[in-house]
Amino acid sequence: MDKLLTEKQVSEIVGFKRTRLFQMIEAGEFPPPKKYGRNNRWFESDIEQWLNKEKEQLHKDEGFFTEVGKFLDDLL
Repeated sequence: MDKLLTEKQVSEIVGFKRTRLFQMIEAGEFPPPKKYGRNNRWFESDIEQWLNKEKEQLHKDEGFFTEVGKFLDDLL
């Protein structure tokens, strides 16, 4: 069953403070919360999916730069 997470829990999981989270949400870079009255909540699966996507992107970027670095090393 999918849990609903609070702002504090999400901040602890991703390591960003509230201000940064909402900047990322406005920029479309982070899943928006679901509103329950005045409270913001995120589904745990949405956060896990975002983390996995960020991890994949990081590995993809590292792979590219690693290949470029190897190419430059070979030239020098």
